Amino acid sequence: MTRVGLLPEVDLPSGWTAPVPALGFHAAAAVAAAVMLAMPWPSLGVRVAIIVLTYHVGMLLVGRTAWGRGWGRAWLVLAPLSVLMVAPDWFLSAELGTLVFPDTGAPFIGTVPVFMAGMWVMALFPLVLVAGWVEARFGARAGVAGAALAGAALFWAAESLAPLVPLWEPVAVEKAAGIASYVLPAEVMLSAAAWLLVRGALWRSRTVTAVGVVVLPVAYTGALVLGWQFMR
Repeated sequence: MTRVGLLPEVDLPSGWTAPVPALGFHAAAAVAAAVMLAMPWPSLGVRVAIIVLTYHVGMLLVGRTAWGRGWGRAWLVLAPLSVLMVAPDWFLSAELGTLVFPDTGAPFIGTVPVFMAGMWVMALFPLVLVAGWVEARFGARAGVAGAALAGAALFWAAESLAPLVPLWEPVAVEKAAGIASYVLPAEVMLSAAAWLLVRGALWRSRTVTAVGVVVLPVAYTGALVLGWQFMR
């Protein structure tokens, strides 16, 4: 079959479409994270780094089982993307001055804590699972919409909770319901685009996928700048 366009028909891995393993894994991850955050030691930054690393290891281990088919494939796309997503955060914190990362005891990459290089997987992989479940039941276009809507909800929650931990905090920008409103359009775009990138890896060449991994953080940065210009 010749595949063209953004949404050709593909056979999604069963691990992307089965809700029970996904819910079970993320429920366990949430409980483990809550316990780790409640501990008085080591430093917050080290605890967060352990949470992030444990999530990655758990994702790969489940990906080796029948319940997690396709999880490893998604990780191969999202992990390098997560590392590159340090650049937009660095730009916001160092150049625009709209984001502050407190010193939580973790090493920094520029102005960004090192654990952020892996944390984007924790944000984007659940969206892959939501989009895969929706697509399997309602079609490819619905899957993209599901990723975008789930991304809006997830990132709104993340932006609301992050200052309380604290992981990061928006500064010098307009806020709506306690969050920096200018980031949400860019994060919705990122959610849909990340799903298309992961989904596309099922049929596109590795080279094309790698180019997409590099381009998406650049596009996200541009969307953030436009949001900041018109919505700050």
